[in-house]
Amino acid sequence: MEHKLEISDQITAGYHGTTLSEAQEIKRTKFKLTSPNSGAFLGEGVYFFDNQPSQAKRWAITRKATPGGTIAVIQSKVRYGRLLNLTDRGHRDILDWFASEYRQKANVTVTLPTVIDIVAEKLNVEAVKAIRIPQNATFLMGTGFSADIEVILAVRNVTNILSTDIIWSQMVRSA
Repeated sequence: MEHKLEISDQITAGYHGTTLSEAQEIKRTKFKLTSPNSGAFLGEGVYFFDNQPSQAKRWAITRKATPGGTIAVIQSKVRYGRLLNLTDRGHRDILDWFASEYRQKANVTVTLPTVIDIVAEKLNVEAVKAIRIPQNATFLMGTGFSADIEVILAVRNVTNILSTDIIWSQMVRSA
């Protein structure tokens, strides 16, 4: 089975929630990839919410806030490049095929981040895009619509991060 991903020059706004001190360090030294096998949702990469500043703010508040500390949101212009888009059924089929082949050859269960890392290496993926529905998501009036759904972008090629600006910060009140 032949697998090929097109290269996209599309630029999106990526939002990264963190502490203010980490945001300032990123601004000074640039983003660094998560280490392989770090357990990150979509494998190795720098993680952004795709066009969702409110989700990055929520992430900073719920995952990075410490009493008396300051949290922040970074906005970056991100070029997709060679994108593994898991919101596209064809790309999900590629991922499923690789997972099946890996399981058959290695005779082991494989995690989603591991399969993504394998596919990314084989297909020179520069970014991975997926949708995540948090366990505590609320839905509007019994429909499938929710403001809690996260569009996550894991950028694997840091040269695709074209800019980095701290756009919001807030001190966390002491408990």
